[in-house]
Amino acid sequence: MVPHSAERSDFKCALSTDKKTLKVINLNDGDANFYAWQDEIFSFITIPSSAIISGVYVAVNNVYYIGEKQIKCN
Repeated sequence: MVPHSAERSDFKCALSTDKKTLKVINLNDGDANFYAWQDEIFSFITIPSSAIISGVYVAVNNVYYIGEKQIKCN
């Protein structure tokens, strides 16, 4: 899971940050690994750890975005 910029429809306030969301990506795309079960074990490790790290980043960024929007747009 990685942070991804959400689509923004309003450009009137000139905000310096974008609202973020989480996006799931496949790290094993195009991998010609012989053992398919290794992909499953790898995903059980990487998805929760990347979700926690990226989720904290997205939460902090979105709180900053909301605060900046409240200050600049009102």
